[in-house]
Amino acid sequence: MYKNRVIIILIFVIIMFFIFRYCTYIGACAMETVSSCILYPFLRAQHAVVEPVKTWLGRSASITELEEEMEKLQKKYDELCKENIALKSMHYYTNETKELYDFNKRYLLQKGKLAQVLARHLSSNNQFFLVDVGSSQGIKKEMVALYGNAIVGRVAEVYPWYCKICLITDADCKVAALCYKKNVSGIHEGVNDQLYTTMRYVSHLQSVDIADDVLSSGEGMIFPRGFALGKVVAADKGELFYTITIQPALNFQTLRYCTLIAKEHIE
Repeated sequence: MYKNRVIIILIFVIIMFFIFRYCTYIGACAMETVSSCILYPFLRAQHAVVEPVKTWLGRSASITELEEEMEKLQKKYDELCKENIALKSMHYYTNETKELYDFNKRYLLQKGKLAQVLARHLSSNNQFFLVDVGSSQGIKKEMVALYGNAIVGRVAEVYPWYCKICLITDADCKVAALCYKKNVSGIHEGVNDQLYTTMRYVSHLQSVDIADDVLSSGEGMIFPRGFALGKVVAADKGELFYTITIQPALNFQTLRYCTLIAKEHIE
């Protein structure tokens, strides 16, 4: 009887031990489950909010640094562009004016004034340039405008800071001229067309060659001798005089510079 009680007690103790162990495990699991349920939203929040914010802050700092660096590079680029443009301008100006400089040096035109074309008017009514030198630089009416060995025109009006040049293509501009090969004299006149001019009062008894050079003869008070006006492209003989068509030596649409000088300073 005593033994049976002992066995029953042992069995009860063992059963309680296992029940306690199981309950303890269940409790621990329950606590872990509850803790994980509470912690999980914070982990998700950290993943969804905190980490992106950290990344964004880091990226913002990087973007700011990049923007500052870009601003510095842009300033350097702008400075280099300005320097490049200035160098190109100097190079372009030197190339454009070198021919005039060499010509002035060759013909000792120390008293000539280099002028830049400010505006051009090439219409069927008149043909003229406005250039950037005037009476304040010593420019006077009837001075001659030259480009290289060719005549551009004459100074028609003078203002303090600029002047007006009547081109050889203008109907009011007349130059004593000759055809070089045959030494045939006449009067070169403009017809208000930049593409061609004419030569009048050439006797039909003379001989005129196509493609002959037409030069200034130096007769008269304004234009010096020996400067180009153009080439003969057509010569129709009339009853008394030729009708001669001249192709100008210069392209007045693209001409940008010229030299202004008085006739007496050339000859």
